[in-house]
Amino acid sequence: MADDGKSVELFLQEGDPFRSVRARLEKDEFLIDTQDMGELVKKIYDDGDYEFWTIVPKEAWGDLLLALAQEFFAGDANATDRLRDICEKHGVKYKRGHWA
Repeated sequence: MADDGKSVELFLQEGDPFRSVRARLEKDEFLIDTQDMGELVKKIYDDGDYEFWTIVPKEAWGDLLLALAQEFFAGDANATDRLRDICEKHGVKYKRGHWA
């Protein structure tokens, strides 16, 4: 699934300072990485750019999804519909169900 190397840009600030933040699926890892460039980076690191990242391995994706649900859906009476809307917007496969 993740071997296709999907990537999305989450934030882009052009100019000086420059910052790019991307979320990526690579192999069996989900990561968010950031690249900074500009005069401050040159001053602090004596280099043209500075990069840093956080990687979540595939075996922890379920825990990550629950943590994200707590962070972004807690207290939301419409969380079920919002999740559906997010899935539809981004082409994520999902199933709907109901019971009465």
